[in-house]
Amino acid sequence: KLSNSAPTVKQQYQNDVIYELTRAAVEFTDREYKHVHCGYLLCHTLSNRLTVIDPKKNADDKTEGEESCAKILSIIEEMKRNEYLAQSWKELYVYFEAAAYGAVGSFYMRLDTEESLKNAKLYLEKARDVFRDMGDEMPMLMAEKKIASIESRISGEENLCVDTLQKIYAYLSRTIGETDPQTIGAGADVAEALCLSFHAIEGERLLSKLVELSRTTHGMEHECTKRIMSYLQRMKERIVITKDGQPFIALRYDDDGDSCIVKDPTVDDEKETKISASGIIAYLGTPVICEGLQQLTHFNGKIGDVRKVDLEEGKCQVHFEEAGLGHAEIKFSDLRIVFDLPPIGIGA
Repeated sequence: KLSNSAPTVKQQYQNDVIYELTRAAVEFTDREYKHVHCGYLLCHTLSNRLTVIDPKKNADDKTEGEESCAKILSIIEEMKRNEYLAQSWKELYVYFEAAAYGAVGSFYMRLDTEESLKNAKLYLEKARDVFRDMGDEMPMLMAEKKIASIESRISGEENLCVDTLQKIYAYLSRTIGETDPQTIGAGADVAEALCLSFHAIEGERLLSKLVELSRTTHGMEHECTKRIMSYLQRMKERIVITKDGQPFIALRYDDDGDSCIVKDPTVDDEKETKISASGIIAYLGTPVICEGLQQLTHFNGKIGDVRKVDLEEGKCQVHFEEAGLGHAEIKFSDLRIVFDLPPIGIGA
């Protein structure tokens, strides 16, 4: 029991040390560097302090954080009013300004009230705009990601930030290489967002690529490889429902395609069950292939993922992988589950 609790105790001790060190750093900087020319030093220590306090659970931390945010913003304005500092602002201080806005925005985001989220959006937009003017792509994209998350919280509408995540992944691929664990992790974030938005085929293809990159670069036992393989295994689960709405994981067809082997996703180690293939419906995100269409014959043999299920009409809205095909409403009876994606260009 002691050995199991040791890592937690050690982490808590480290957190407590960091908490006190950042407090001491703020007090020292505030005492020793009062001149306006040194304002960036105090802003830096205040920004670091904001990352370790807990404004949502600790009322004193909330008060301290709000006071620190006000002080950071006041220092920025005071420095900008200084004629000497203003002359070299873009060359020396603009990055500090953007980072400070980002720290303030992130603090208000963690506070997570309706008013604080509006403040968070305001200052993160300031940070994003400054980073954009500087041409600093990565922090600009990270700010955009947070802004999208805030907008989602305020509106109550889910925003998976797929476009921003893809830009972050592309940036890391260009700058540190596609085999770097950080890049692979960013790619996994993209794949997860794609899966949650029912772009399952694109997500699965990306994860397959990431697994191969990680396996060949870092080896099968590397934590990065294991994590990505776990994601891919979940992505490959083919979710179906019966006509009364009961969910299953489809495993494979049997009896020349007349039956489907399934298992209950809610029960661990559930035994496999055989049910009629005509009694299952491909659910959201499940890859399918069209067969037997008498009218929309150009879709026969084409694969896509299910984005909408209409039980009353007996149809799925399928978005096809092949460029230019778009989407179509296809009867359940004209769809078959794709358990293993073919290479790109075959059935696409």
